[in-house]
Amino acid sequence: MVTTVTSRAPAGRAGAGAWPAYLLVLLVLGAAIYAFSPRPNPPFPPTVIHSDRILINALAQRGNRIIAVGEQGHVLLADNASGPWHEGRVQPQRGSTLTQVQYIGEHTALAVGHDGWVLRSTDDGENWQEVAFDTERSDPLLGIAGPYDGKLFAFGGFGRFVMSTDDGKTWQKVVSEAAGDHHLNAMTRMADGALLLVGERGLMLRSADNGQTWKALPQVYTGSFYGALALPGQRVLVYGMRGNAYVSRDLGKSWQKSIVPEEVSLLGGAVTAKGEIVLVGEGNTVLVSRDSGDRFVVASQGERRTLAAVLPVSGNEWLTGGEAGLSVKRATGAKS
Repeated sequence: MVTTVTSRAPAGRAGAGAWPAYLLVLLVLGAAIYAFSPRPNPPFPPTVIHSDRILINALAQRGNRIIAVGEQGHVLLADNASGPWHEGRVQPQRGSTLTQVQYIGEHTALAVGHDGWVLRSTDDGENWQEVAFDTERSDPLLGIAGPYDGKLFAFGGFGRFVMSTDDGKTWQKVVSEAAGDHHLNAMTRMADGALLLVGERGLMLRSADNGQTWKALPQVYTGSFYGALALPGQRVLVYGMRGNAYVSRDLGKSWQKSIVPEEVSLLGGAVTAKGEIVLVGEGNTVLVSRDSGDRFVVASQGERRTLAAVLPVSGNEWLTGGEAGLSVKRATGAKS
């Protein structure tokens, strides 16, 4: 006969052996509760704006405040040409490229860009509100002009042309047979009050009635004009592709070709407090004229990057914007 003997552990010892398992379950449960419980986000460092790594298309200044606009709807702000730069708040942020910016009042500025986008700021660029955006046509707005006797103009690709009479809050379409479907790039007001609008294929339009009607001027160049500057007296300057610049001494009735040492496209320009003309363009080129646009010399040149905008800083320094972002250029010598 075989006898089977079964050993039974005391009840106290069995309970003691289960405690580690219970403890493990509690630890897992506590970790799960902690993982999914609400708690404040960890602090993140402020976003750093690399002003030398963003495409900048346009600059505007009033007092110490400088506004720069460019790719993907970015707006950069500073109170000194050397920075630091911070970003303005755009609502809503469409991400469309901004092409031009301009002050229209003491603290009020407008910016325009692709998709007919128009932004308006009343606090020196800190905050921007959308006043126009075209969800059907992507044609860009390329320029702003005014206010001229209460009128503001914005214009751009394929004849896109709009006007505002309420400080840029609302916009109405301008119909001009003279403009047609040309790309419209820049506008200025001459000393006699007439408006000059320039664009592609040598287009130059003149309005003697503050933009109600436009008349084409005789063509002096078949390429595109990208800018127009009103100068002291009866002078006006237009500039554009392949180093072509023309100056008029009689409010646009006749034109003479300026002497430009480089065949680079000229995209941006400004007039200094001393009356010097500064133009920028391809090849990091900065050109200066000290004789009202008759002759230009190379003041600065560098790597093969394009400059699109310029603001005078001092006699021999300029804040520029372009493919390589924002930078202060200094005169490196004159080349005629």
